[in-house]
Amino acid sequence: MNSLEFNRSDYKFILFYFIAGSIWLVYRWNVQDYSLFEIATGLPGYIIKNLILLFIFRWLINEYLVVRKNYLIFIVLAFLAWEGVGFLDMWRDYYTAEEPWDLPSTGLMLVQNFNRGADSFMLLGLVLGKKYYENKLDNIQLLNSQKELELKVLRSQYDPHFLYNSLNTIDALVAYSSKEKVKEYISHLAALYRYLIHTKEEDVVPLDAEIALAKNYFYLIKTRFENDYDFEIIKKQRPLNNYLPNGSLLTVLENVVKHNAAADGTTIYTKILIEKSFVRVVNTVSKKNTPIESMGTGLRNLKKRYQLLSNQKVQIATTEDSFSITLPLLSVIK
Repeated sequence: MNSLEFNRSDYKFILFYFIAGSIWLVYRWNVQDYSLFEIATGLPGYIIKNLILLFIFRWLINEYLVVRKNYLIFIVLAFLAWEGVGFLDMWRDYYTAEEPWDLPSTGLMLVQNFNRGADSFMLLGLVLGKKYYENKLDNIQLLNSQKELELKVLRSQYDPHFLYNSLNTIDALVAYSSKEKVKEYISHLAALYRYLIHTKEEDVVPLDAEIALAKNYFYLIKTRFENDYDFEIIKKQRPLNNYLPNGSLLTVLENVVKHNAAADGTTIYTKILIEKSFVRVVNTVSKKNTPIESMGTGLRNLKKRYQLLSNQKVQIATTEDSFSITLPLLSVIK
């Protein structure tokens, strides 16, 4: 708990507690044949004793547990406060009793005074428990808000150079290709960005939507680089879960193109393997392939998004001839 400052709901709770406790005490003392004077003085004593201990303990917890983290001093001061309030309650009881009674010995007085303060334990426990769970709920809400903010930032970090290069491709197509070819390229590019815009607030999207996005990307890359890149989708099993982080396949495919430049007539082959519980993207590598240690911002962001969305991790494996990324499929609880 970072703070034990009381709010309006805390004071309402304390008020209802005292009302219920007072009704019970009046009933109990009436059954035990307490006099009207003893009841009239006992009720304020009960309320004052509980309030004193409650506010003392609130201060002790804030000062010695939260701020100073000095547990020994907290225990000592808490014991002294408990005994002190019990001592004051003993003298109130002594002077308001209709029938006089002898004061106990010092040792017995310490025990009895501690017991007198013990009836405040219920109020302390209830209020502290309430504050604990309120703070836990606040922390959960804060973490959720932080996760949502992080996800929005991560979702917005697609490579801006892709759009720039696509526009350059359109410029080249206008000069050397047919009107139909240009229109088809623009149609695929528009579909890709339309998808990203429409799903920009979504954390996860259906697998089929990600595959459709990937197919648009295939067309754009193959049109731009011709035979430098080749893509294939292989559905090996029926997936159990059908969701991926928004744009995750696009991020992986962009990584393939960014870090693998076809040379000497070679083609970079990329396979998307759809398995029961994951999607694996495997590509051949060029001699200029960027090592795994220097993978770009896109893959780091993708791994971070998985951490925020689930307890599953992105798996990356590299060999001399291939590079693979395994994306766990996610389920959505509705």
